Amino acid sequence: MASSVRRFAAVLLPFALAACLNYADYSLAAYTNATEAKAQSLALIEKATGSYSANRDAADAVLLKLDQGYEFSAGVRDNEEATYMWDRLRSRSGYMVGGFVEFWRRERPGGMAKDSAFLREYRDNIADAFDRLICLEANKGKPAKCPVPQPN
Repeated sequence: MASSVRRFAAVLLPFALAACLNYADYSLAAYTNATEAKAQSLALIEKATGSYSANRDAADAVLLKLDQGYEFSAGVRDNEEATYMWDRLRSRSGYMVGGFVEFWRRERPGGMAKDSAFLREYRDNIADAFDRLICLEANKGKPAKCPVPQPN
């Protein structure tokens, strides 16, 4: 009985360890993309107290940065989780950067109140998602417990 348990554990152990690893190699460019995109995205949220039209260029620049991050990530083998996070951040629907820009453009083109709970929730959701992405990028090839973004 004990030997069958050891054999079973020996077979399962590599799978259990593999589930905790990021398979793609570490890339300074990927890490830099994520940290820069986070800073630019959070700065854009601060600009949302003004009109969308006055900040269209900044919004377009952030959306382009997210598309670039996604394309870079999608081109890396065994990088599905990071690519998923980039796609989620750039999506025009939902509660991440792309969805925020769409909401601002369509629903609040004149801007939003600086102290609004709405801006705070978007900022928190986006920061949490970027924190996970940055953790994934910083810990490529190493077991890491990166935070899972929780919608507010």
